[in-house]
Amino acid sequence: MITNQGVTRVMLRTSWLASKNTCCITKHALRSTKNLCGSSSYLMAANISTSLTQEENDFGMLLRKSARQIFDAGVQSVVPGNMVRDVLHLKGKTLTVNQQQYHVDHNVHIVAFGKAVTGMVRAVEDVLGENVAGGIASIPSGIKDMLKDRDCRNLLPSFESKVKLMEGALNNIPDAQSLAAATEIAALAESLTEKDIMLVLISGGGSALLPAPAPPVSLEDKLHTINLLASRGATIKQLNTVRKNLSTLKGGRLAKLAYPAQVISLILSDIIGDPIDLIASGPTAPDHSSPGDCLKILQDFGLGVEQLPPSIFQCLSIQDSTTALMSQAALTHLSHVNNFIIGSNAIAVASAINCAKDLGYSALNFSCAVDGEAKDVAKMYVALATAISEVYHSCKSQLTDKKEHFCHTWQSLQVAFNPFRDKVQDVEDTVKAAVRDNKPVCIIGAGETVVTITGSGKGGRNQELALAAHIVMETSLPLQKFHHLGYRVGLLSAGTDGQDGPTNAAGALAVLNSSTAMRQFGLDSESFLRNNDSYTFYKTWNDGKDLLITGLTGTNVMDLHILLVHPPES
Repeated sequence: MITNQGVTRVMLRTSWLASKNTCCITKHALRSTKNLCGSSSYLMAANISTSLTQEENDFGMLLRKSARQIFDAGVQSVVPGNMVRDVLHLKGKTLTVNQQQYHVDHNVHIVAFGKAVTGMVRAVEDVLGENVAGGIASIPSGIKDMLKDRDCRNLLPSFESKVKLMEGALNNIPDAQSLAAATEIAALAESLTEKDIMLVLISGGGSALLPAPAPPVSLEDKLHTINLLASRGATIKQLNTVRKNLSTLKGGRLAKLAYPAQVISLILSDIIGDPIDLIASGPTAPDHSSPGDCLKILQDFGLGVEQLPPSIFQCLSIQDSTTALMSQAALTHLSHVNNFIIGSNAIAVASAINCAKDLGYSALNFSCAVDGEAKDVAKMYVALATAISEVYHSCKSQLTDKKEHFCHTWQSLQVAFNPFRDKVQDVEDTVKAAVRDNKPVCIIGAGETVVTITGSGKGGRNQELALAAHIVMETSLPLQKFHHLGYRVGLLSAGTDGQDGPTNAAGALAVLNSSTAMRQFGLDSESFLRNNDSYTFYKTWNDGKDLLITGLTGTNVMDLHILLVHPPES
């Protein structure tokens, strides 16, 4: 029996890519090569003409097209409906979920929240049919119309659905609409009996779509606190630890409300390491954090009574006095819960790698756990591009010290990135294979970075990462040397959910151009970066071609980073 003490990781097949349920994102993108190159998929803001050469523009188009195809393949592989169908199996009145069996008879109540749950709801109702008694799904504002407009009705519940869809959290920010949905979800959970099953569908974005501030905290007070932490560079673990301790539903409290009903949670992970207590702030998972942990996090970021509303500290004080009792109760009252992780970014990366190989790249999965400050991660990828170019050039020049040269390059440029030093051999092997087969190189990373906000501009972590990489590329003397030798480099950073920060962009592409291009273009890119205004920069730079606009995708497994290095004549 899998209980609250553990989580089942469901191994999924990936051979469905050519099935009839293939995600509409890629079908939409592949309608024409013109779309893939950016005509309709990328924002066009023809405010300024660039000074890029024709050859640079041609290679930019190639990099955009390749990066977009690879990104789409990764997103396509984590369409949530297909993953749900892989783990739910109904025979008569017996529902089997990864070898756990449940009796169903018009007694399944669906509760869903997150950016990817519309397709999950559709899949559950397809499998369970009349056994679904009803339910509530808290979903992002505008997602229904967007999926309909893009002919993605397979990612929406059917017209006969018994699940009530409630939109809210515009731009991924908790609001009155998502609070109303959370209130209805709580009421549904409390109404269940021992004969019922609450089937919970969770994906990234669930925290904003299930806001339930614990008294005396208001939604505004909680949002202000989380925004301050995020602006100072708090990690998702730190943010969700605070969210849980200021909530009446997160941190296992939703599952406690549903007792004595059985609870099944199907989780699409959007956090590195797939921690069930942190994904959407763990509404069905036991919470091992405490108000004391929250107070330490607030202290570490310099947030005290002068910066935060009094209600925050009042709430944490009330919670702290009953922590021991609540922890014991949580362990007792979550024995009726089974949590299953049905998808993560590893699936998206594997499919992206396969697509890159099909496109002719020598490809490598660099890491599925890339994190840290976006600007620092950008420097890491540019350093990696430099190392790849150097070892490729050394191999082509038939130098005898290739390994030593490569390791020297890596160590001199990657001092701050100790976690990835074990990838040196893998990268070297990938480049050697590329040299042998005369192929370009594709390195794919995935994860979630953070941004420490110091300005007042508009953007997101992916656009910030791309802009920072753009600046480092333009000012890197070694990369400029390789650029003049004919090497071409591009780095796409984009969110699989299609929304990067409070913008309509999924991310952006940084392309290595000549060092004079940006100066002639008349943009002070470093000022945009200091002001955290990456969205405005990319709307303006290069006619907006490097800003990736996909719309909400209906899934969410963090971000993909796609580094492309094209040596001369590869």
